[in-house]
Amino acid sequence: MPGPTIVCLSANPAMDRRLRMESLAVGEINRAKSVQGLAGGKAAHVAMAALALGAQPVWVGFLGGAIGQECARQLESLGIRVVAIPTQSGTRVNLEIIDAAGRVTEILEPGAEPTAHEREEFLQRCAQGLRDDWNNAVLAISGSLPAGLVSDFYVSLIETARNSGARVFLDTSGEALRASSNARPDFVKVNRAEAETLVRRPLATMQEIAGAAKEIVKRGVGSAAITLGREGLVWVERENGPVWKARPPHMNVISAVGSGDATLGGFAYSAVQGIFGEDALRLAAACGAANCVAAAPGRIELATVRALLPQIEIQELSW
Repeated sequence: MPGPTIVCLSANPAMDRRLRMESLAVGEINRAKSVQGLAGGKAAHVAMAALALGAQPVWVGFLGGAIGQECARQLESLGIRVVAIPTQSGTRVNLEIIDAAGRVTEILEPGAEPTAHEREEFLQRCAQGLRDDWNNAVLAISGSLPAGLVSDFYVSLIETARNSGARVFLDTSGEALRASSNARPDFVKVNRAEAETLVRRPLATMQEIAGAAKEIVKRGVGSAAITLGREGLVWVERENGPVWKARPPHMNVISAVGSGDATLGGFAYSAVQGIFGEDALRLAAACGAANCVAAAPGRIELATVRALLPQIEIQELSW
């Protein structure tokens, strides 16, 4: 019997176009020095990170038009299995602009509204895969919802996964995050701003961040991680368990875009490999750090992850 599968779901994928330029002048003509067009969106980055670690991930998402075809081609060329739900509307393009000082500006297009038939096909393909092919899967649900999908769209996916015996790892935002977290997924990853939205209060100190992670788990989520950029991340592995903090070493960052997704990929890989506690946290933090120096979002290298593992500072918080 095949081992567990990491299935990465994307309701709002994109082509990531990375532009490099000396500077960005608002209201002026700007000329890029170079440009890369890369299959992207949060779920794609999760799949790429899991692939680098040795998993054989499956990516499921809406794709339309020539841009959608190119996204599928790129993912498949990496060795990621693609389950595409064709859409009448074309796949969006997101811009990541990096200037000579290393500052990153992102411009994100809205996703086109899937038709009712496309929405139903997405749900049916996921249900069929969980029932027939994706043995003991970790279902990584990542990213925003496009127009036309209600905030509880992910809830039905969580319920379907639970009924099939799969575990659900969630990384979304806004009302979709609130509705989906109430469905009690096995793991939730949020950044500080998303955590503040979820617990409805500012999180200024490490004690407040740790308290928020514990509160999210107490509400019924199995496990919760809050990413903090250069400060690392805080993780509560289970209710009444310890609060861990991981901090990466100082690095010359190319771009942090996709680092949270790579972190989620590390946690998902740990789950299917039976890696727990401090070891799981160290791996996830190393993946997030490796993304900061990767050639493109999500495209981490295993050698970089391994080099970073002993450099991750792990601390058990006492409160």
